[in-house]
Amino acid sequence: MVKEPAVTIGTITGIAAAVVALLVAFNIPLTQDQQVAVLGVVAVLAPVLVGLLTRPRVIPVRKV
Repeated sequence: MVKEPAVTIGTITGIAAAVVALLVAFNIPLTQDQQVAVLGVVAVLAPVLVGLLTRPRVIPVRKV
């Protein structure tokens, strides 16, 4: 996961979807619209978070 940000984004999104499903399974009242909203926010924030965490670790191969 360290070398492949797409895996990290997929993992974050998958965990969020699983948490929403778990809340619904335990009768936490989430409407369909609320579920979509939560997953939508995660879909936007996951790539931003991964970008912020990985960008400082990127080392250029050569200078332009």
